[in-house]
Amino acid sequence: MLSNGIGITASRGTRRGGPVGFSIRERAAALRGRGHVLLRNRAVGGTVVAAATTILLPAVLLAVAPQAHAATSYQGRVTTAALNVRSAPTSAAPDVGTLRNGTTISIQCKVFGPSVGGNTLWYKLSTGRWVTARYVANIGTAPRFCGDGREYEGRAVSFLNVRSGPHTANATVSSAPQGTFLPLVCKVDSQVIDGNSRWYQLTSDGGGQWVAARYVSNVGSAPPSC
Repeated sequence: MLSNGIGITASRGTRRGGPVGFSIRERAAALRGRGHVLLRNRAVGGTVVAAATTILLPAVLLAVAPQAHAATSYQGRVTTAALNVRSAPTSAAPDVGTLRNGTTISIQCKVFGPSVGGNTLWYKLSTGRWVTARYVANIGTAPRFCGDGREYEGRAVSFLNVRSGPHTANATVSSAPQGTFLPLVCKVDSQVIDGNSRWYQLTSDGGGQWVAARYVSNVGSAPPSC
């Protein structure tokens, strides 16, 4: 049930596999008279905004967005005999190379994606390619999250599956009804959907949350590349 006033509370939501309990706070100044879901970053002091008539997304779409940062690079060491390098942050993306055990790699940033051995982080290499973080030991500081420290807004132009990675082979973890407003972090090129190769990463508490850009209309500026 939803209630009006200072707070909007949904006592229980549902997702694949069973119910999920969650609550939603309303920031009055952010309401713009539209029926929508606007998910904000908890880590940077934001909130989740929803009109009373809106169908709410599962709480798992709440997010940890990247912090503002200075350009830098990070290093890691490969810890498995042969680590596949992918064209996008998912094992469903084409294999574009292999890194041998002990190889030191240069890393730009990280995103959440499909789990590999229980690890949902993927590292973007200095080459622009991707590897699962499951088989990389950080040398020094762990990489920052990709993006520019901002959230961007998009609107689902049709019913939209939210997937664990930027590919339809990745599991559907949630869905967004047509008209839902979504918090976008960054974009990657991956599987082509109806002529569009872009996928958007949503903000996330952990685990990948990705949608095909083909079915998202940007509200304002488009997010940067991951």
